[in-house]
Amino acid sequence: MKNLVKKATLFSLAVGLGVTHFSCSSQPSAKLKSDIDSLSYASGVNVTQGLEQYLNQLGIDSTLMKDFIAGLIEGSNVDKNDKKATARTTGFQVGQQVQQMIPSMERQFFGADTLTKLSKNDFLAGFIASATQKDLKISKEEAQTVAATISAKVLERVNAPVKAENEQFLEDNKSKDGVITTESGLQYKVTTLGKGEKPVVTDEVKVHYHGTTINGETFDSSVERGAPATFPLNGVIRGWTEVLQLVPVGTKLTAYIPYNLAYGEQGDGRKIGPFATLIFDIELIDIVKNDTKKK
Repeated sequence: MKNLVKKATLFSLAVGLGVTHFSCSSQPSAKLKSDIDSLSYASGVNVTQGLEQYLNQLGIDSTLMKDFIAGLIEGSNVDKNDKKATARTTGFQVGQQVQQMIPSMERQFFGADTLTKLSKNDFLAGFIASATQKDLKISKEEAQTVAATISAKVLERVNAPVKAENEQFLEDNKSKDGVITTESGLQYKVTTLGKGEKPVVTDEVKVHYHGTTINGETFDSSVERGAPATFPLNGVIRGWTEVLQLVPVGTKLTAYIPYNLAYGEQGDGRKIGPFATLIFDIELIDIVKNDTKKK
């Protein structure tokens, strides 16, 4: 679970001080009768850097400061040796993290579909059953597969027009002059055939490339950066691994890589969306020989 505490400042620790009810403790009054008193007070002031911004992000404005202070005082008075109090406070903290997890998961699972929501009740039921190991309806071993399968179905439904557009592009493209389609669905067209050695999956290769989506948007380009890239063939997307083993060094080609050989149903960020076909202009410059291979 992602740790939300990054800096030793009050705004980053406030979540951990949450409890389910507030005490009636009054606000402390400063004494400042000694250097230690002043040091303590100054330290309290120092750690509030960023607090206002943090509270604003949570929707806590000046009208709610009384409740915030009450919770702060109660949380700071929890006996760290009181295991029950620690457990309750920790549960409250994790519960607040759940509030942030669910919207993030909805974006991951449902993409552009903002109307479909996870059930908070069932989310908590699964969480608690797994944490307590009681009445689990879906085992830990099955849960990841179930989530991946269902979210893939939802993504396919939401992005059906996008998927159809990319599939139609490949269908039209495969009949164009010079385009070769492999058994996997990969398409490529050689513009200049090299005369060097063909790389194998365990090789590192040096290449220049320019990558776009079917609408012409550039998402990555060593050409634009002005420097070739070097990488292991078994460390890139499947379409790259396949196509570069088919041609010798010195070859220039265009590869048309379907989503299942690239970044799949979910895509990879803003520029590479779900079900995206990727188009790469590639120049295979060299196979990188290291000292181990030379021996």
